[in-house]
Amino acid sequence: MWKVIIVDDEKTIREGLTQYIKDSQLPFEVIGKARNAAETLALMERTSPHLLFVDINMPDMNGLDLLRLVKSRYEQVIAIIVSGYDSFEYARQAVQLQAYDYLLKPVPKSDLKRVLQKIDIHLRQCYPTDNMMEDCREESNSKIDQGTGTVIMSKVTEYIDNHYHDPELTVSRVAAIFYMNHTYLSKKMKQELGASFLEYLTELRISKAKEILDHSMHNIKIGELAVKVGYTNQYYFSRLFKNRVGVCPIEYKNKSC
Repeated sequence: MWKVIIVDDEKTIREGLTQYIKDSQLPFEVIGKARNAAETLALMERTSPHLLFVDINMPDMNGLDLLRLVKSRYEQVIAIIVSGYDSFEYARQAVQLQAYDYLLKPVPKSDLKRVLQKIDIHLRQCYPTDNMMEDCREESNSKIDQGTGTVIMSKVTEYIDNHYHDPELTVSRVAAIFYMNHTYLSKKMKQELGASFLEYLTELRISKAKEILDHSMHNIKIGELAVKVGYTNQYYFSRLFKNRVGVCPIEYKNKSC
């Protein structure tokens, strides 16, 4: 199993990420949770983890400074920044420090699983002699969402799945990336997936919103949730959510609590 340490000063986030990792059924085990830099470094000396989840905003040392220190001592450790700050400067620093990814809170469970699948493959390449679970190998190399359809359609849906939160994601933009006519792309998606581009994107965004609302560790305002899943207008998002789910986002959240 790949060993994981979660670093966050909020207990609900530590416990929530731990449960997410467990639910992924991938070969990752949380072997330690830390509230600050001092606890993190002490844990790392004892456990030699493969992966760190690091929050930016912590009391004694921010996550980027901690990552800088970690990388100077444990070069092979993979680090993922999990932050509530959508800041270009933070993201730029994370890239400079060779963070594997920069995830914005709240993180939908399916997004975290996708990242873990990529890291699992990466770690297998770094540690080819490690005796890992065979059943997890098959899952890690599989597609997350669509298991059928042509190769190009798998690439298209993978792109949409990775960029659904972009409010400027359109069928024309995706079609141009894959050198296709936008009308043809939408019709092809309808034939192979049973949903046009807009239908696929809308259902994906609503499902991501439901994932966030389903978990008590996420305390998010509806306007922030709308932006998180790719909508700039929270009222349009709320109407769309109610049309698809039957209740508005606030009612759905209250039922999930």
